[in-house]
Amino acid sequence: MSDVKVDEITDALRQRILSGEFGTAGRLPSLRMFAQQLGTTRETMNKVFQRLQAEGLVSSLGPAGVFVRASRTRIPGTTSHMDAYLKQLGLEPVETTIGTPDIVPAPEDVARALGVAENTPVVHRLQREGTVTAHYQLVESFYPVELAGGPILEQVRRDKHFHVLAAIKEAHGRSVRRVHEDVIGRFPTEREQNLLKVVRNTPMLEAQRTYYAEDDTTVLLFRRVSMVASYFVLSYDYASVP
Repeated sequence: MSDVKVDEITDALRQRILSGEFGTAGRLPSLRMFAQQLGTTRETMNKVFQRLQAEGLVSSLGPAGVFVRASRTRIPGTTSHMDAYLKQLGLEPVETTIGTPDIVPAPEDVARALGVAENTPVVHRLQREGTVTAHYQLVESFYPVELAGGPILEQVRRDKHFHVLAAIKEAHGRSVRRVHEDVIGRFPTEREQNLLKVVRNTPMLEAQRTYYAEDDTTVLLFRRVSMVASYFVLSYDYASVP
């Protein structure tokens, strides 16, 4: 098997999918059937399917088979309520808390963003968001303990939909004035592969968002959003520049 052969079959099958040959959510033939049809091996077809899955054109549902994946979901760059947005699109959102929200030592990058020393205790919450058929993204949030600890942390543990920033505003009179965002492209970590059920060469977008209070120096939240790139088109509006 050569990479050239895999490239050729991938290109051809991609066009067949995009042309609508298998419908918008149809089940594809098995690896064995494709291998027989195209005069190649199941190993080659497995590599082809992995590439198409990484591109977001197909989804593997295990024993149920491989299916054409629905078109990409368009989301604004700083959507804070993914579930509400997915409902607007007619999709059924699923939000899962991974582990238990807790106080943890701040990693180096988190400490730098929050303006504290490394290993300073911070409130941490990890959530997975998507639909009943696919995991879209991981949302990892870090808050200063003095703002989100105590009763607020207890409420976060009880309610996966609890709005921490709203609680901080009510309890401490601090609200978000601006958000700074850096977006990078990369491949998934091993943890992301397991939690998002993606293959290792899946393109990812990581958005690092820092939420500043009214004084423009106090950080209320540092959030890392790890998105499966094939599901999203990040959309922004900018004021006209003369």
